[in-house]
Amino acid sequence: TVEKLQKKGLVNLKIKKFIKHFSPTNPEALDEMIKEKQRLVKEILPRLSEQYTAKEKKISVNIFEGVEGMKTLFSDLIKTCIKKKEEVILIGAGLKTPNYMKHAFPHYIKQMNKMKWRLVEPDTPSIRERIKEWDMEHSCRFLPEKYLSPMGIVAFADRTIIMLLKEEPRLIEIRGSEYANAFKNYFEIVWKSAKK
Repeated sequence: TVEKLQKKGLVNLKIKKFIKHFSPTNPEALDEMIKEKQRLVKEILPRLSEQYTAKEKKISVNIFEGVEGMKTLFSDLIKTCIKKKEEVILIGAGLKTPNYMKHAFPHYIKQMNKMKWRLVEPDTPSIRERIKEWDMEHSCRFLPEKYLSPMGIVAFADRTIIMLLKEEPRLIEIRGSEYANAFKNYFEIVWKSAKK
C-alpha cells in the first residue's frame, strides 16, 4: 500500500485541505534501499554459511517419495559427485530406477558416465544387458539372481540412500559420514565376493 511505501521513504505525503496527496521521492532512494539490503546479506551470509555447514555435519534423515523425489535426489547426487569427484557405490535393486524415470534417465546416464561408479547387482540377463548398454561393465559385479530385491542402497560422500522400489518409489537419505563410511566398508566386502 501507499502507506508502506511512505514508511520506507519512497513516497512523500502532503496534506492539503484535509486530503492526503502522495508523490514519489527521488528514485535513487529505491536504489539505495536495495544496496543496503545487499550489504546486510553480505554481512550475514558468512554466519549463515557456518550454521549450514555445522548442520551438515550433524546426522539428518530425509524421506523422498515418488518420481519427483527420486529425480531430486539423483540430481543432487550427480551435482555433488561431479563437483567433489566422489565415487558412488550401489548395491542394487535390479536397476529399477530407469523404469521410474523413463524419459529423464538418458540425461542422468550421460551425467553418470562423468563419475566414478561401482555397482553390485543381481545376475540376470536383462541387468547384464543394461550394464553393457550403459558401458558400465568395468564397474559392475554380480551376485546370484536369488538376491534380486525391491531395495537398493547407494552411498556417496557423507550420504547413504536406501531406495525402496516397489510401486511408488520411496527413498530414505541419511546424511552423516559415520553411516556412509560403515556402508562403504560393507560394500567392499560384497564387492570382493561378487563375480565379474
